[in-house]
Amino acid sequence: MRALLRDRAASVTMIGAGAMLMALGCAAFAVDLGSIWVRTRALQGAADAAAIAAAQNLSDPAGAARAAAAASGWDGPVAVEVAAGHYRFDDALAPGQRFTTASGSPDAVKVTLRATAPAYFALAWMTNNRVPIARGATAARARLASFSIGSRLAAVDGGMAGRYLSQLAGIDLQLSVMDYNALLGADLGLLGFSDALATRLHLTGLSFSDLLASEVTLPQLFGALGDTLSAQGDATAAAAARQIAARVPGQKVALSRLIDPGPYGAQDSRGGSGGADMNAYGFTRALLELAAGGRQVKLDLGASIPGLFDTSLWIAAGERPANSPWLTVTDHGEPIVRTAQTRVYLEAKTPGVAGIGQVRLPLYIELASAEAKLADIGCGGGAAGQTVALDVRPSIGHASVADIDPARLGDHQTPLTEGPATLVNLAVVKVRGQARVDLGGVGWQRLNFSAADIASHRALSVSTNDLTTGLAASLIRNIRLDVQLIGLPIGLGGVGAAVGGALATAAGPVDQLLGMVTDLVGIRLGQADVRIEGVRCGRPALVA
Repeated sequence: MRALLRDRAASVTMIGAGAMLMALGCAAFAVDLGSIWVRTRALQGAADAAAIAAAQNLSDPAGAARAAAAASGWDGPVAVEVAAGHYRFDDALAPGQRFTTASGSPDAVKVTLRATAPAYFALAWMTNNRVPIARGATAARARLASFSIGSRLAAVDGGMAGRYLSQLAGIDLQLSVMDYNALLGADLGLLGFSDALATRLHLTGLSFSDLLASEVTLPQLFGALGDTLSAQGDATAAAAARQIAARVPGQKVALSRLIDPGPYGAQDSRGGSGGADMNAYGFTRALLELAAGGRQVKLDLGASIPGLFDTSLWIAAGERPANSPWLTVTDHGEPIVRTAQTRVYLEAKTPGVAGIGQVRLPLYIELASAEAKLADIGCGGGAAGQTVALDVRPSIGHASVADIDPARLGDHQTPLTEGPATLVNLAVVKVRGQARVDLGGVGWQRLNFSAADIASHRALSVSTNDLTTGLAASLIRNIRLDVQLIGLPIGLGGVGAAVGGALATAAGPVDQLLGMVTDLVGIRLGQADVRIEGVRCGRPALVA
């Protein structure tokens, strides 16, 4: 025995035999576990299909789930457990707490499938050489609506719109009036745009949220816009979008700051959530405003506005509040959709007035965000019975006849100093004036959209009701004039009357110009225009 213990011959063979036994055991486990994993994935697919089928047939969800499970091709017995209830699309809740069982009027179904997977080697000692497995899925019939807020133009002044968008882009886009009106009249589906963008980026398998959170260049975004419009058969709008793509800089933007897909953000777009549209012109403007950041636009309109001798215009569109995209899809009242805060400064000169020459009119407008949130969706009676209610609060702010520093217009974090405006500045006569009109002071107002309103994308408006006449007319009617002759204050007399008459004559053209300008930036004075982009009633989708 001592000789045997001292003998070291063939020790490598013994170690190799022991290691081979261990390797064979690991291989056996790997084969069994791999087989079980494959079968589990197949069972998950069957559970997904069963949940969708059950949510489509809420009158008999158990029967629909069993039929879908039987049609899945599973080669063995499957136990089907079905629970009907409600699903809350609330990010504040943990995923496991969003589904609750309920007996009355369910809108969601949770399906669990239980089966077995075969074991071949290491796990063959289990009962009948099979391993129990289970997988579940939850599908909900959500009521969804997408909506947008801002002006819906009937036509675009190609010159002003072109210069505004070109300055936002930082380069001449070289688009015609026909191009702008084509973009204005075109709507594109959110799903189609998402698919086109993913194709351009050579991405597959991404969810809505993953795709929209990616940093994408402006040429890629407008290229995808052109692809989507082309697929929809709008050749003119598609050509305009592709021309923009060819000329804009390669700046990267986060598309999630403009679009929120709501509860369907975790799904692949090809999984199917419909009814979300965007206006092509509004999308173009909002995208360029986002890319421009705090860029300030100045337009020298010269004498192109009838009734005004010379006009200069500054526009600064600020940031939207955090987590408030330009377009959202949601089935509850949050998040609120907002327009961007906007500052507009206009300097116009009237035609010459006898004795005092031209009268200068500086007009400053500061508008906060208009807001809209979903109040209710009605889904009775198919498409003809679909209704949507929105709660809307118009833009609040103020307008002034005042002198400001235009260089600070883009700093939305700092209030501007508004001083008395110099209207006439001659060697012997100076006239100053100042006026202010506040917009706002109203709460939420309810707007109800019928099925016809939804189908036609009809825009409905609410107003602060602060203005009984045009803004410029309201300001000029209340302006306080200070007339000085060689540095000495004098009564209004003939000079004041002449200045007041010149301003009153200019009020009409200025109000028309302001209407055009606020249309360009998607926000009206003391008003909010909203429309329903799409509605989805009852179509089920996987939610967990």
